[in-house]
Amino acid sequence: MYKKNQPIKILFVEDLPTDAEMARREIQKEGIKFTYRLVDSESDFRKELADFNPDIVVSDYSMPSFDGMSALKITRAHSPFLPFVVLTGSMNEETAVSCMKAGANDYVIKEQIKRLPFAVAETIEKSRTRIEKVRMQQQLQSSLEEYRDLINGMSETVWIFQPNGKLLDVNNTAVEILGYTREELSQKGPWGVNSNLTNEAMAKIADAVLNGKVQFFQTVHTTKAGKNIPVEVVSSLIKYRGEKAILSVVRDITDRIEIEDQLKLLSRSVEQSPVATIITNPEGTIEYVNKAFTKISGYLYEEAIGKTPRILKSGKHTNEFYNDLWTTIKSGKEWHGEMMNRNKSGEMYWADVSISPMLNSNGEITHFISVREDVTEKKNMIDNLVKAKEKAEESDRLKSAFLANMSHEIRTPMNGILGFTELLKEPKLSGKEQKEYIRIIQKSGERMLNTINDLIEISRIESGTLDIQTTEVNVNVLIDYLYNFFKADADKKGLILTQEKGTTFSNAFIKTDQEKLNKVFVNLIKNAIKYTHEGSVAFGYRMQDDEMEFFVKDTGIGIDKEQQKVVFERFVQADLSISKLYEGAGLGLSIAKAYIGMLGGEIWLQSEKSKGTQFFFTIPQMNDKTELEHTNSVHEPEAGNSVLNKLTILVAEDDFSGKVYLSELLDGKCKKLFFAENGEEAVRLFSEHPDIDLILMDIKMPEMNGFQATREIKKVNPEVVVIAQTACALSGDKEKAFNAGCNDYLTKPFSRENLLEMVTKYCT
Repeated sequence: MYKKNQPIKILFVEDLPTDAEMARREIQKEGIKFTYRLVDSESDFRKELADFNPDIVVSDYSMPSFDGMSALKITRAHSPFLPFVVLTGSMNEETAVSCMKAGANDYVIKEQIKRLPFAVAETIEKSRTRIEKVRMQQQLQSSLEEYRDLINGMSETVWIFQPNGKLLDVNNTAVEILGYTREELSQKGPWGVNSNLTNEAMAKIADAVLNGKVQFFQTVHTTKAGKNIPVEVVSSLIKYRGEKAILSVVRDITDRIEIEDQLKLLSRSVEQSPVATIITNPEGTIEYVNKAFTKISGYLYEEAIGKTPRILKSGKHTNEFYNDLWTTIKSGKEWHGEMMNRNKSGEMYWADVSISPMLNSNGEITHFISVREDVTEKKNMIDNLVKAKEKAEESDRLKSAFLANMSHEIRTPMNGILGFTELLKEPKLSGKEQKEYIRIIQKSGERMLNTINDLIEISRIESGTLDIQTTEVNVNVLIDYLYNFFKADADKKGLILTQEKGTTFSNAFIKTDQEKLNKVFVNLIKNAIKYTHEGSVAFGYRMQDDEMEFFVKDTGIGIDKEQQKVVFERFVQADLSISKLYEGAGLGLSIAKAYIGMLGGEIWLQSEKSKGTQFFFTIPQMNDKTELEHTNSVHEPEAGNSVLNKLTILVAEDDFSGKVYLSELLDGKCKKLFFAENGEEAVRLFSEHPDIDLILMDIKMPEMNGFQATREIKKVNPEVVVIAQTACALSGDKEKAFNAGCNDYLTKPFSRENLLEMVTKYCT
């Protein structure tokens, strides 16, 4: 492996001493030890190539009496492996490709001469690696007869033949890939499978190998079936059974050629793209712009190269805006946003900008690519500009607590699910043990689902997509419900659970979001019971002028003053040191605080360590008092079962476990049952079976998604019942489902009772 402290010999080909001196200094600055010679003519070059015996050639591309391409050809004729780097003032893509095809190892533009020492070091390293590889290959070749099994095990095709083309041996891979028998290959010889090399070209290759020169070349091999395979061949001279022979190792390069074609296509696509594209180095200096950039910005290609994107700066954004942008992309992340730009003539325009880092194989940033679309017209049509919301940064302690707690909250129930699922496979389990294991699995699944639901709820709160559904709520009815709901949990721990109502039934009405009020109470009461080992838990409300003040108090472990400052922050439990004793993601109080804020109230607490905690929150009270209507109805599962017997059902589901689950719920319990793995199949099955009564439609499927499939099916029969089902639980999915024509919406995971209730609701 090359090291900087190992001296090397560099042969510079340059007609300008100043440029040669600049190159020498740049290499020296990087700590590379070297001696060098400088030439500017062909005769001197040939002489130094032989006498100086350099480790690398660094050549200018264009000189008055000599040029880099000629120097490259001379070098390759002299030594195929001698590293060669082209150093030039300017080079277009076509010239660069020509140099690389002719055998140059790298090229460096003089404007980027700081890259030269790295190109020199990398090129020498690669060359030495390649020489070592060839040396090792030659050692292998000399022992080919003894290592026949090894050659047959190679994934590359291996040929051994006489200089006149007579085949001496071929490995199993050649037989498998080309489709010929060994006898047929022996008759055809190595040249007989070549499609694009002339006899003259093959003879030259053989002569070069016989003269001790390893030959690298590309050709096309044709299989017995007529398929053409592009290949790369390395041919060298070996001793085979005491006589000179040629060893050729052939590698299929189909994938590599496809990648190269894709890169060319990508290059043309970027150049012809209607959106402006800029590529800069890590310091922000522009190295490339496409035609769309010149059209939108007004700057010519030559005017932009070497500048920075600051030529587009409008002065309308703060330094903080640009600092955030650079911090994001330098950390390896993509930055996306809208930016006001100024074109060459001084006119302002809005651009939708995405900037991404480009990484090398070591994960280091080598360039940034910026894609900018002129959205000025679109911006002018928008009445209200979208205001970016700044996210508050969590402290390092909270981040660490979140990671540890989330790992605990996901791994613990997952361990229960996977562990007891494995135990269920034991053949000698008793019925009691099976029931206990299933109970633990179900409890673990519910715990994980609660964690996921809390995370989704926090996400919806932060994104501002959570709606308020205001109804008239009788708080006394809610207090009774909560008391009955938690009484068993309190009794199980030996706690006294009490309730307090602040007014009579007729005066206990409040106009608010019942679901969110209920969730706040549930979170607070559940926490109170969880953190209380003995004593009592009380909850209720009191009338306070034009609002109701609710409370939940306990005689539990309490919260110290430091923790009280952050207890409403996300992912914080009352005491992080006991997070392993009490399960929970630490999101409940954060969600409660967000809900109360949305409902127009406030939430606070009073607590003393080891003596208990009191949570208070307020909700504005309505003036009008009306009767509370009870419109909720419950559909019994038995009713759903009786409806199922009469239904023909189509399940559109691409997930295997989802199909198995629904099959267990429905197979044998409905009239007919069909399964489709994608939207297109669902549409086809419905057209073939118009008697289908109910469709359970997964939203995300290949080929055609559930929304599209529902629209197509509803065109045929608008009356058929379609129930959407999805695991995404994202805000807006429910509205999209209804807009597509779905009758209702089930969020995975759903229970048998959830499904039967939905069936009863729409199919009776």
